[in-house]
Amino acid sequence: MKKRLLSVLLSGVLLGTLFLGGCGSEATQTQNSTEGAASTAVSESEGKTYRGNDVSEPVTIKMYLIGDRTPDFDLVYDEVNKKLEETVNATVEVEFLSWAEHDTKYSLLFSSGEDFDLIFTATGWAHYSETANMGGFYELTPEFISTYAPDIQAVAPEDAWEQAQIDGKIYMVPCYKNEYASGGNLLVRGDLMEKYGYEDITSREELEAFLDDVCTGEASVSALGTGGGEFQDLYEWLTLGYSAINGDDNKLFMYHYADPSDLEVRYILDWDEFSDYCHKMQEMYEKGYWSADSLNSQDEKQDNFLNGKSAVMTWNLSNQLSYGRIANSEHPDWNSRIIDFAPDLAQKVYPYTNNGMAINRNSRNKERAMMVLNEFYTNPEIYDLTKLGIEGVHWEAVGEDQYKLLDKNSDYGVDANCNWGWTNEAINRTEYVENPTLLDETYTGIIEGYADKIKHHTLDAFVFDPTPVNTEIAIISTLMDKYYKPLNLGMAKDVDATLAEFSEKMEDAGVQKVIDEMNRQIEEFVAQRQ
Repeated sequence: MKKRLLSVLLSGVLLGTLFLGGCGSEATQTQNSTEGAASTAVSESEGKTYRGNDVSEPVTIKMYLIGDRTPDFDLVYDEVNKKLEETVNATVEVEFLSWAEHDTKYSLLFSSGEDFDLIFTATGWAHYSETANMGGFYELTPEFISTYAPDIQAVAPEDAWEQAQIDGKIYMVPCYKNEYASGGNLLVRGDLMEKYGYEDITSREELEAFLDDVCTGEASVSALGTGGGEFQDLYEWLTLGYSAINGDDNKLFMYHYADPSDLEVRYILDWDEFSDYCHKMQEMYEKGYWSADSLNSQDEKQDNFLNGKSAVMTWNLSNQLSYGRIANSEHPDWNSRIIDFAPDLAQKVYPYTNNGMAINRNSRNKERAMMVLNEFYTNPEIYDLTKLGIEGVHWEAVGEDQYKLLDKNSDYGVDANCNWGWTNEAINRTEYVENPTLLDETYTGIIEGYADKIKHHTLDAFVFDPTPVNTEIAIISTLMDKYYKPLNLGMAKDVDATLAEFSEKMEDAGVQKVIDEMNRQIEEFVAQRQ
């Protein structure tokens, strides 16, 4: 997902070359994509072929995506399947793992021997490294990719393939997109800003003052509703590690992404700033920034905002724009807007592996699954369908590279159906907005300003292999549930005592072995890139 505040929190704490093709110029990429799409026509002469490969036997590719199926999803994918039948003689059958369940159900698909072919994956938040390390994904060799998905190989940047490597092997087709993280931006209820006298919010101090006003002045609205613990994303630190068992496991280590020369990785319980963070979380919770049921709530952050439970929504900028538009359509009096409360904050860019697609090692249609991905990734017609929906129903083209929505409340939605695993900047349309609102203008201004704020760090591409310490991590995971979650939500009654007990239990669980293994792998990783 996606996926900075207050004194300490807001001050800067955070919890928070393999292939031949390379990146190439945009013109070359676009040409390759266009030529690829044109040449995907299936030969009708001597059996059906695709890129010289026999596809005469029709197959169904079962694919798992993450999220929730939109009302028009099946309607759109009926059109996708018509085109896939023409090109690779295949259809896709799609199942979704909801936001609430993918952490628990993802690994079960592999351990239970579920019969499927393709699945969305991502470094850190969507089970890439742990699934690859347990042998769940099929290895994508250069020969395999060049044979069955040569257009992807030509378009995806060399850095993307390098980031996807685990122990020198690739198990993911990474997306091709510069995806910006939250930075210092929030989606905010503009009506509440006006009510409490805020023309704009351009500092952490102003933000905290505004949220204080909301929590004391609004009976049914808080800062985050049931979505507490969202502020880790807003600092100059990124979490580093894995999500081996639950989503909090990879919060144990951080690195300073805003300083590329700083290669030190911090273990949170050896870091004084984590204590400051936990005390700040307690202060926020006691002020009512989020509700007492946040610890067990399954509410989604966008639902908190759209249902009027929260005054702000944290997420990446594109989601802030999308849900801001929905909010303004359903509640025009809210005047939802995006603020930049930390304009000097360095901008973080997610690795290309933050979204991608993998093939199940036990798939019986590995080659055809890769061909389907090649179509999703580089065929402009299929790409537009999966991103935007049906042309003439959900959107219309504006020029060669823009689109205009025909219905702001589309039952399909833009980028709303886990099409992120095959995002391709070379053929990606941008939205044409005829009468931009303040929300649109702010979004555009922030995006344009990102170029001067982007920081790239060597450790952005690091993927931790937890296999050597799986036993320790299994125990640590239970401790993260017991201690980290309430600390992060400010619900630990005695922060210092809880931290001390947490640290002691982690030591007993063998966390030093995990720290040593993390440092060993990082040293090896950095040495290979110097």
